Amino acid sequence: MRLQSFALLLAQLSWSVAAQSWDVEPPSTADPNTPSDCTWWHVAEAAETCELIATSYGIDVSDFISFNPSLATSCDLVTSNSYCLERNWGIPPEVPVTTTTTSAASTPTSDPGNGVVTPTPIQDGMTKSCNKFYFVKSGDGCANIASNNGIALADFYSWNPAVGSTCGGLWADVYVCVGIVGGATVTTQPPASTTAPGNGISTPAPIQDGMTTSCNKFYFVKAGDGCAAIASSNSIALSDFYSWNPAVGGTCGGLWANVYVCVGVIGGSSPTTTTSPASTTTAAGNGISTPTPIQEGMVDNCNRFYMVKAGDGCASVASANGIPLSDFYKWNPAVGDTCAGLWANVYVCVRVIGYTAPVTTTTAPPTTTTAPGNGISTPTPIQQGMVGNCNKFYKVKSGDGCAAIASSNGIALADLYKWNPAVGNTCASLWLDTYICVGVVGSTPQPTTTTTLATTTRAGNGVATPTPIQDGMTKNCKTFHLVVGGDTCYDIAAKAGITLSNFYAWNPAVGSSCASLWGQYYVCIAVL
Repeated sequence: MRLQSFALLLAQLSWSVAAQSWDVEPPSTADPNTPSDCTWWHVAEAAETCELIATSYGIDVSDFISFNPSLATSCDLVTSNSYCLERNWGIPPEVPVTTTTTSAASTPTSDPGNGVVTPTPIQDGMTKSCNKFYFVKSGDGCANIASNNGIALADFYSWNPAVGSTCGGLWADVYVCVGIVGGATVTTQPPASTTAPGNGISTPAPIQDGMTTSCNKFYFVKAGDGCAAIASSNSIALSDFYSWNPAVGGTCGGLWANVYVCVGVIGGSSPTTTTSPASTTTAAGNGISTPTPIQEGMVDNCNRFYMVKAGDGCASVASANGIPLSDFYKWNPAVGDTCAGLWANVYVCVRVIGYTAPVTTTTAPPTTTTAPGNGISTPTPIQQGMVGNCNKFYKVKSGDGCAAIASSNGIALADLYKWNPAVGNTCASLWLDTYICVGVVGSTPQPTTTTTLATTTRAGNGVATPTPIQDGMTKNCKTFHLVVGGDTCYDIAAKAGITLSNFYAWNPAVGSSCASLWGQYYVCIAVL
């Protein structure tokens, strides 16, 4: 991995001579020092943070920063710039060749001074007081290794300095240290319960240091758990989870498996609901019935509400309701400016009195005009800048999103953005009740149906594969999904319980930003 760092340095020195190119081109401006094998991008929105982006896509913050060298010092994101989420389609890099002695690799040696037999090979600089080792397999990550062995990620980095502080130097097929002589490993006694002084609540063991003493609800951490997922499933704010469990750190780097964490406190901040079912109150002065429960501080002039479901994010709620993320944060201040305080099963504000998208209309009622030169009648209102050679239009309805519109009309998301530049490259400015272009003169829509839905058998795996499918779908697929209007890659992956990166890897034709997801085609959602 030191070779990789050297390659990045060379890229910096040569940028003035030749422009950077990537395996998958970013949808907007990207730092030229971003690794060339990036295959998945995210366009930063206002008020987003590195932690929020990493959590949203299920990756480690340390990995996200290592993929984007420009963030290494302060993690300052530039709105509308593209940032890398994945390298080489998620396939681990080749293991660097290591030089060993002439004796067999399995021959143990004894590290002088501590009397513990140390297996080989190891990476340079491993602590000499190690008494517990782990053999790294392809696909392992530092956070998972630390969590599965019940140690803090910070300790793992300290004991194995060659892997670096972002896990960029972790090699497969070598031993790393996961415990030291006299180290802070968890006790071996079976979980028993103790009583935290003063609050009368039985506290199970083991726990991590510093857990709040007012805890009255606990969760046993399993291998693979993450802080955001634990907080969401227990309907608490991520910021509260960090506050009640300070040992996990501010980026979840110190979360241990097989210990208890606090997910509720006496008199805590879980949303309070009335005993009657879904009653409504009236916000003083505006005459609008406001459903309950809501979070504190919501604006008084709200006239449209949304019930937050487990798994929702601020960006997705804002997008689905056709409002900028900045307005969502302004109208719902309790969620914070990084979405850390968004609660499930409460109502948030998604529109206020007097709020309308600044559409451009004629003084006459909606009629049609003719765009000069192409002879096609263009309905109104439209957003500024729409291409003049449009021959197919779509009227935006409440709840629409750019990806869903593109998919249902059989066009690439990139083309929708190109033909309708006013919506922006993140769909932040898509306006309700206006017409957008979904086809141009001379374009050929992507195929959406075939006359039959026959099945064929993929050679070698014995699984019947329905048709039609897009090119390049993985050959070991066992479960399929028929794409319908309104589907997005994120929604399909979430409903199937798979990661978005796996969905893209199994269905490469849809692209790394879901721009080429075709309606009425089958995609792969599980493999053998």
